Amino acid sequence: METWFLFGILSYLSYAISTSIDKYMMNNRYDTIKTNTLKMFFDGIILLIASSIFFNLQITNNLIFGSLILGSIYAFSGIFYFETLNLKDVSSIVPYYSSAALLFVFFGSIVFFNEIVNIFNYLGIAAIIIGIYLVLSETGLKLPRKDKGLIYATIIIISSVLYSLLTKLFLNDIEPMALAICMYFSATLFLILYLHIFKKENLKQITHYKMYKKQIKNIFIASIFGALGTFLLYYALSIGNASKVYPLVGLQMIFIFMIATIMLKEQFKWHKLIGILTIAIGIFLISI
Repeated sequence: METWFLFGILSYLSYAISTSIDKYMMNNRYDTIKTNTLKMFFDGIILLIASSIFFNLQITNNLIFGSLILGSIYAFSGIFYFETLNLKDVSSIVPYYSSAALLFVFFGSIVFFNEIVNIFNYLGIAAIIIGIYLVLSETGLKLPRKDKGLIYATIIIISSVLYSLLTKLFLNDIEPMALAICMYFSATLFLILYLHIFKKENLKQITHYKMYKKQIKNIFIASIFGALGTFLLYYALSIGNASKVYPLVGLQMIFIFMIATIMLKEQFKWHKLIGILTIAIGIFLISI
């Protein structure tokens, strides 16, 4: 098993756990944007502590520029991500935006990074499109209903594609751990600015402990898995092709479907399971 493949699998497993905890906390009605701001900060602190023990980080102009760009996109996407989870089941919306973004990233990798594809890759694309349709459909037969959640998810797709391609580009000359740490701190900064400018809240209101007291343990656990997932993904991208690493997101969908059905008690539907398995098959074909 190649190193990038192992790290890719572990990264999406970590993301699946973190996302499921996010949905659990959301079901218990916590302030999503403020909690996500704290979570981003925790992610950066966790990776910073780990890096101080195992790595020797260097601050460069490219690192600052790259992290500011990625952080702003990540924060913007996060705002719409939590709004989408408020409107849709996690087992439905994550497969949609992850798979659709993957298709665009796949083509972007071919166009911008000159990565080679074959007939199996294109068959994989067809399978993913069918799988997305099944996951989004309420009955497995009717077309997905256009609503605010679907529109928000589409915005996430656009920002995710931009984030993914730029991440691969920046990792050409930036250490994965350094980029992950600075990206999280940058995202935290942009979320604080968002709360201050659009929600009219000052720093004291944003960081008030009582607001997070009940959920602090869950936020910290979600942060651990989120930070671990980002580092593992960045490392996998630094040593593997984007068109090979990103398709492993299909495993995240399977992990999330299992966790959401068993732990979050979301409604089980056979056509959604078939859709996720179809997406996974398509992603496997893309990765050949």
